[in-house]
Amino acid sequence: MIMYRKAEISDFEAIHRLNYETFVEEIPQHPPNPERRLVDKFHEENTYWIGEADGEVIAMCALRGKRPFSLEQKGVRIPEGDWIEIRLLAVTKPYRRNRTFAGLMRAVIDDATERDVDGIVISGTTREQVLYRRFGFVPFADPIGPEEARYVPMVLTRSAFYESKSASILRPKSLLAGPVECSDRVRERLSMQPRPHRSNETGRVLEAVQQKLAERIGLPHVYTLLGSGTVANDAVAARLDGHGLIFNAGEFGERLIDHARRVGLSFDVVAVDQEGQWDISQLERIAPDWVWTVHCETSLGIFINLDPLHTWQGIIAIDAISAVGTLVYDYSFADYVTFSSGKALRNAPGLAFVAMKHPAIATPHTARYLDLSLYQPIAFTQSEPLLAAMAIALDELTEEEVVSHSVKTNTLLNALQENGLTVDVCPAQSTGIITIRVPCELSSVELGRQLSYQGYLVQYESNYLKRANVIQVSTMGWTTPRMMRDVGAYIAQWIRQKTATSESDGSLILESLGVPNDESFVRGVSN
Repeated sequence: MIMYRKAEISDFEAIHRLNYETFVEEIPQHPPNPERRLVDKFHEENTYWIGEADGEVIAMCALRGKRPFSLEQKGVRIPEGDWIEIRLLAVTKPYRRNRTFAGLMRAVIDDATERDVDGIVISGTTREQVLYRRFGFVPFADPIGPEEARYVPMVLTRSAFYESKSASILRPKSLLAGPVECSDRVRERLSMQPRPHRSNETGRVLEAVQQKLAERIGLPHVYTLLGSGTVANDAVAARLDGHGLIFNAGEFGERLIDHARRVGLSFDVVAVDQEGQWDISQLERIAPDWVWTVHCETSLGIFINLDPLHTWQGIIAIDAISAVGTLVYDYSFADYVTFSSGKALRNAPGLAFVAMKHPAIATPHTARYLDLSLYQPIAFTQSEPLLAAMAIALDELTEEEVVSHSVKTNTLLNALQENGLTVDVCPAQSTGIITIRVPCELSSVELGRQLSYQGYLVQYESNYLKRANVIQVSTMGWTTPRMMRDVGAYIAQWIRQKTATSESDGSLILESLGVPNDESFVRGVSN
């Protein structure tokens, strides 16, 4: 298992020795010395990123932002702009493979991006010009250096990197609950020039999408807004009246409470436990006019029990944003169901849906955008590429794909357990998202960043996740059992390694995460 991080003082000796092995013994750029260590002349100004395996530094790269750069000191004129210099790129021979280089580059590019520079300057060895060009590097001056250690001055801008062949390979795969990993067909359609949203063709696409969604949800009327699930819930809040009851299990229950408060609704709150259960007697005691709940409480990764509502006589509103597409479920007992495009429906974010049992009646005292009766079928500006991509995504979302969420969830849980980490799950476990608590002495943010360097995005950056010190892995997008197996293995191994003691050695299988990558790497960015 490889971990990538900024170097500390205790790593410097290993860095000096790897520097010597690469740029003295392998690439003869400096004379040998009996100590077999090479301290870079800009050592005090460098920020080192290292790859570490089994406690040893197996890869390194240095970033330096102070001018003049090493190239300038060799007489090369740097193009105008705010640049950062990459130097001392080296990987030990046993780890000189695709995934090692990819992980180090993800870490370095993230760091460079956070510095808000125009791009990166390197001295790229002539032996690896094909690789550098695939990343978007372009030469800006003639080669320099002796024949045995020849380098080409090259730059990489932000736009050139994101347009390069390697950008899609280095881009971490999304295991988020949104935005999710979209299919190639969906991404291709999203990139096309929009058609007019008032055209007959756009109207036909919208009607087809809404019909498919109505069949999936079990409610006959579907209204499509441009926006997120939040605007769909705002539209529902504008239609509720009388005294209500809101179920609250966590962060997203709290958000429903906030929706209701903002429009001045009267309501009580019933707590839901961490197994998705709630006190049915509270429903009978309060006798509300309406009930509003999320189906999947995303912050916990659990389904809230909706069974008692199937026969309840009253208005039922369900936020199914993190549920629709992860399981086959008949919502025909409900009056309102909200969901969105950017989760398990596997489209880009931007479309919000409200499914209803009855046609929308005008609500003239609410904001025009939230009056669903105006959507006949398109009320305001709509995104035709999003609608067309939604049609493709729904064609791809077969029953087999929906069922696969359970398979992938079990694969992740098994991988965790097989690698020494058991995650307790309850019967209410969501089929689309799993919450993994990180031991209190460790950092969920650090684990999330390591996974991004390994090629996978998981949820860890939201404030409520940071407070709970948890990460979440979602199956909602175009994910595979292989991804879940690899991510589960890495998470378990990382936690075991970090918590290993002399009494419990936390022995690991030293294998890198199997990230998708087809880059080749041999050696060398000049120092």
